[in-house]
Amino acid sequence: MSSARSALAALAVDRLAGLDVTAAEVVAAAARALDEGIDAPSLARLAGLDHRDQQLLVELFVQVVAELGIELPADATAAQWQLLGEHLGEMVRGDVPLAEAAKTVKALDGRLGRPTALVELRQWLAMLATWIPTDVTPISYCEEQVLQQARAMLAGPWPPVAR
Repeated sequence: MSSARSALAALAVDRLAGLDVTAAEVVAAAARALDEGIDAPSLARLAGLDHRDQQLLVELFVQVVAELGIELPADATAAQWQLLGEHLGEMVRGDVPLAEAAKTVKALDGRLGRPTALVELRQWLAMLATWIPTDVTPISYCEEQVLQQARAMLAGPWPPVAR
């Protein structure tokens, strides 16, 4: 999958999950897709849209996703679980700083209604977020526990079930 097609797919999943996707992001991704030679009947119209025409932008974006055959999760909840898994993976691999990934994970946890499967991860994230230098528990221990919880979740069934 090309990087521009991947960007369009990621924006579509973000949008389905209820995250803020700006018109500028969608138009820029469409323009990049054109530059990479991706062909879809509605892509040029989407790339040339005025950012203020939200209704048409949404309609064209949905159309372009369909024209490109981009598969999306079944619903918003499935999209949120998919994003959570992706962000946990980035965190475990060290692709993003732990604090940055933790914010995203906490936001998705909230969107998912704070499922019981995330209780232990949520507790370690809270401990990490409130850690101060005078705490008895070293910050490195808290960080390792967050990563250990993330690894365990990713190794199990997805989405995870409460154990």
